Amino acid sequence: MIAAIIVVIIGLSCLVLVVQYIGPRMILMPDRRGPEFYQKRYGFSHPLDVGLKYQDGTLTTEDGLKLRYWVIDPAGCDRPKGTVIFLHGITDSKVSGLGYARELTRLCQKVYLLDMRSHGESDGKYCTYGFFEKKDVSKLIDQIKSSDPDSKIALLGVSMGAAISIQAAAGDSRVDRVIAVAPFYDLFSIALDHQARKIGLKSRLLLRLVIHRAEKIAGFKSSEVSPAKDIGRIHVPVMIVHGEKDRTVKKEYSTLLQNLNHGVRLLMIEGAGHVDVLEKGGSEYVQKLAEFLSS
Repeated sequence: MIAAIIVVIIGLSCLVLVVQYIGPRMILMPDRRGPEFYQKRYGFSHPLDVGLKYQDGTLTTEDGLKLRYWVIDPAGCDRPKGTVIFLHGITDSKVSGLGYARELTRLCQKVYLLDMRSHGESDGKYCTYGFFEKKDVSKLIDQIKSSDPDSKIALLGVSMGAAISIQAAAGDSRVDRVIAVAPFYDLFSIALDHQARKIGLKSRLLLRLVIHRAEKIAGFKSSEVSPAKDIGRIHVPVMIVHGEKDRTVKKEYSTLLQNLNHGVRLLMIEGAGHVDVLEKGGSEYVQKLAEFLSS
């Protein structure tokens, strides 16, 4: 009897720890990948490493955070055909967009690589997957438009960045194109998927408790972090891209999102997983990006 009581007490204590501290921290405070991670994995960590000239930039958010970004100008073009804002995935940074920047500048696109809040070199303690981040994207568009009012703005996001690009475009009519690579459907569903992978348990009740606590800590509403709710409000061209072998974000999410806006194009990349869509898609994929941006 005493042993059973002890087990119950330990179990309840673990549950409290998960709900109050461990779970919310895992959601709100992702690890930051530094330059050494990219140097070791890809052999580059800076625009100069891949032959790109750049400028540093700083953005001040509505709540006073300083976000860092790089601006990459196209080489060999009289003037840019447009501007692409690259939005990275969870734990990643602006460095992860250098491959896209190399290809897009060859297409005469000016590229902004932004460190989202709580990522890379930017300020911020908490990541909210689009709740605050979509406003940060609009602030960056403010900066771009102040110096080039006629610039055509495209958002290109990967994973979390893809979800943010959909949310940002739904609320900002200045966005002209959206390219969303492996977006999630909504925050709850992707968090449930990750819960199952991390602890081998798919408990909606436990996740609701954790997310409720996370909302209180970071001051956001998880129900509003939903590409599924926002994609139908986008009235500009959208292309969703997904690796057929993606095991991190279900490719079915992209199909479901396409069904919510019949103007959305869906491109599946054969043989690609979650983070290697550009590499696996190769020149054929880059050509489709070029056609989409110029259409």
